[in-house]
Amino acid sequence: MPYLLDSPPIDFKSRPILFIDLEMTGLDVAKHEIVEIAALLVNQPDFTVVNSFYTKVKPLHPETGDPKSLKIINYSAKDWKEAIPLHQALQELADFAPNCFLAGWCVQNEWDFLNHALEQERIPYFYKHQLIEVFSLAYARYYQDPDMKFINLPSVSRRLGIHIEQHKPDSDIRATYEIFKKLI
Repeated sequence: MPYLLDSPPIDFKSRPILFIDLEMTGLDVAKHEIVEIAALLVNQPDFTVVNSFYTKVKPLHPETGDPKSLKIINYSAKDWKEAIPLHQALQELADFAPNCFLAGWCVQNEWDFLNHALEQERIPYFYKHQLIEVFSLAYARYYQDPDMKFINLPSVSRRLGIHIEQHKPDSDIRATYEIFKKLI
């Protein structure tokens, strides 16, 4: 798969960061599909949000979705009636944030699904193949804290006084970004 990043190197402190959260019909990249994309485009070095992106993606095979996953994301054909095709969503995302780093709570899952979807749709990678995982920052920060028993997005959000509506990708990604800013 070709990379869009055939341009000269960009100082890592100047490269935009795309905080991203995906909702999928399950966790198996070979079987399940992306159905929601939420992202915040952040400039460095001041980590200001310059734009946001949100879309619902029309699944081709919702019948293969994991019932538990579909329930968690509140999937219904009616609510996804206006969703756009995956190719369009990925192209819009690529145009939205070229040459960025990807960041997220446990961003490896997003990475796997994005890589698979871009290859499937024959769209070049639009991001640098390095990840910023906010979970790792929280782990390092709270490892020695005896009061922290769980390191997950809701527990860290609560600890830092950040509002979150769990499994709502736009809320999850904003909480992840706020946690990043407080821990960096």
